[in-house]
Amino acid sequence: MGLGLGNKLQHWLDGQGLGTIIAAVLAVIVTLSLILVVGGYWLVTP
Repeated sequence: MGLGLGNKLQHWLDGQGLGTIIAAVLAVIVTLSLILVVGGYWLVTP
């Protein structure tokens, strides 16, 4: 991950509204939570 990715992220954040940024963050949190829950279920299920 170089400087280009940081610049692209900065431009994306500048171009988006606060609602879009909040929605993106919530989507990432929900996705990670689902991965943890489903992965944990698969680990403990024989």
